Amino acid sequence: MRYIDTNIFLRFLTEEKENLPQGLLEFFQNLQEGSIKVKCIDIVFFQVIFVLKSFYKVDKDKIIKVMKNMLALNGLYIKNKRILERTLELWEKHSDDIIDCYIVANMEQDGENELYTFDKKIKILGVKTIAF
Repeated sequence: MRYIDTNIFLRFLTEEKENLPQGLLEFFQNLQEGSIKVKCIDIVFFQVIFVLKSFYKVDKDKIIKVMKNMLALNGLYIKNKRILERTLELWEKHSDDIIDCYIVANMEQDGENELYTFDKKIKILGVKTIAF
């Protein structure tokens, strides 16, 4: 199975449909249908969010919607898809720090509730913090 890079998602999400590279719209239609299958690693997921937020100045709610749609693509295989879905849920409801949400989503999956951190605001996500 082939892998997919951040720039493919970004081009699709940010270009006007009439300016898309030839075949890109069809690629995503096939990806939605599942007739094309690709692997996406977690860092690509986060890089898409980072670029949309920082460079394109897309607001958080729109990013969450776009990323949920991305995760729902039938042909997109992401090893930690459920963790990423939970990350978006936590980010949408509780926090402005998506990495904190990702940490907590992983902790939940592992049945853990304690985190070594100096970050007091992460408590809003329901974890017990331990600092030195």
